[in-house]
Amino acid sequence: MKYIVPVLCGVVMLIVIVGVVAFLRQPKETEKGKVHLPKIFVIIGGLAAVVFLIPALITYFNDEPLWVPLICLGLASLGTLLILGFVNCRITYDEDGFVYKTIFGRKLKYTYSQVTGIRKNMNEIYVYVGKRKLLVDALYIGGYDFIKQVKKKYREFNGGRNIPDVKPKHDIFNGHVNDVAGFWLANIIMTVLLIGSLIFMVCYVYLPKTESNTIKQSVTFTSYEEFEEYIALTSADEKIYEISFLDEQFNANEIKELCKGEKTVTVYSKEVNSDNGKEYFSLKAIKYKDNYILSFDETNRLHREEYWPLVIFAICMLLAWWGYTVASVIVGRNPQNFSKKVVRMFFKDGYIKY
Repeated sequence: MKYIVPVLCGVVMLIVIVGVVAFLRQPKETEKGKVHLPKIFVIIGGLAAVVFLIPALITYFNDEPLWVPLICLGLASLGTLLILGFVNCRITYDEDGFVYKTIFGRKLKYTYSQVTGIRKNMNEIYVYVGKRKLLVDALYIGGYDFIKQVKKKYREFNGGRNIPDVKPKHDIFNGHVNDVAGFWLANIIMTVLLIGSLIFMVCYVYLPKTESNTIKQSVTFTSYEEFEEYIALTSADEKIYEISFLDEQFNANEIKELCKGEKTVTVYSKEVNSDNGKEYFSLKAIKYKDNYILSFDETNRLHREEYWPLVIFAICMLLAWWGYTVASVIVGRNPQNFSKKVVRMFFKDGYIKY
């Protein structure tokens, strides 16, 4: 488990490098008989992967709990999926048949005589080969030319008959909504992100600070300054240490006595670099000899009292999204029962079939 984060970071970086190489080798113009995704997939995927890879490495080497870099890597993996899509999701075809390559590089070879049907949605087309369905997204470059070829070859093999339109077996919208798969994909991604945010907030607020996840130092304080929301202490080597989130139960008298430059104490803190360039250590505990002047329990209590609304906010966002999803299903199943103004609150124009 110790090396899982560096290994996963290496995998992410390798995929990003492969994506960049594929980006540079991609011809400027689409070759006839080839279908692929646009270069924007590599750009967005690479940016997303790197943006989340950086905090994953920082939190890992700062000895944060393992779940923190793993969450960052989970978000970075969404970017790598876009890169893999650009690298692997390709179709090559000629007069005899076609090769469909999946996102993980598996090649599926077919002849046109094996095609059994087609289904069109708003932003994608599915080509059916027996029980298997092959996605041709609207973003595919050269995709429509491939579909024309499939239709043409189907007519040749089937006495001039047009390729049959396959209806979805299970449709929660009763056929009133185009691109049902896109709807559910967007909802699943949004739900995963919101649940991830909720988990992050819960851990941030309620995961206690302890000796094992803070920096231990021996310090002599020379000055004490109290502000409205925090206390600032200066050490003999002119470093700043802050105690945040004061309340009426907090007793600072003992800490004042430590700031005369006469006593050396053991402190446990987190190094902070604020947005305005201010660098300081956020104190989580102060220990003099064998007694805690500022305990982890008190710091954790103050931290929870300050930040618990973040958890409530994350829960409300998740519930609001689920409520919006349920309302979308209700409106999508019966669009004729609602005004067009209401329908547009949930679906763009062209997505609803009355």
